[in-house]
Amino acid sequence: MPITTSGGISPSPSPQPAVPIPSNPGPRATAFTTLYHSALQSTLNAISYESFASCFPLISAQAPQALRAMWQGMRDGLEAFAVSEFELILQERDVVGRLNALESIIADANRRRDAHLASGEASEKQVPAPPHKLLPEPLVKAHLTPLYLSQQSQLNAKLQTVQSLNAGLMSEIHKQREEMASLLAQTEMLVGDAESASQVMSNVQKLSHVTRNAETILNQI
Repeated sequence: MPITTSGGISPSPSPQPAVPIPSNPGPRATAFTTLYHSALQSTLNAISYESFASCFPLISAQAPQALRAMWQGMRDGLEAFAVSEFELILQERDVVGRLNALESIIADANRRRDAHLASGEASEKQVPAPPHKLLPEPLVKAHLTPLYLSQQSQLNAKLQTVQSLNAGLMSEIHKQREEMASLLAQTEMLVGDAESASQVMSNVQKLSHVTRNAETILNQI
């Protein structure tokens, strides 16, 4: 029964203690170091004395023991350097501890899964299928859908920008058309005024001609 405080609120349960991580290398850490040393030995074995001596034919003929000692020293020095650097990286990156932590996480997950299945709350059919057993189509969708969504959002943003620019251009075009219509109306009005003035001037010229004719007739009387 949980213990209640004076306010009647049950305190939150204490967190479970962390799973202790062993300091000795686990299976994965051991396999990792074994793989490295195996690869290193394969690399060193590729540097044979025969291939090394072929690069120094005169020394190999006159002082083969000295050349072999030089080859052995170089090989041992390279091996010692590679091993020391590997050990330094293991210590700096805490590789063994991290791999052991991974072992603990996997073991805890397996234990939880087994307990969950044993309790009858789930069956083997409800356990998610591993990725290599899935069909190609859902795998492709799972990988490409985030990319497609990202590209679609970018295209939508570009489309909105283009639509906004087009709306601005259309507004500017309508404004220019209105200005052109206003200028055309003013031009037509000016042309009409010019035609009216021309008609008035024509009438004035006719009146002047009639006046001169009248003066001529009066002068003849």
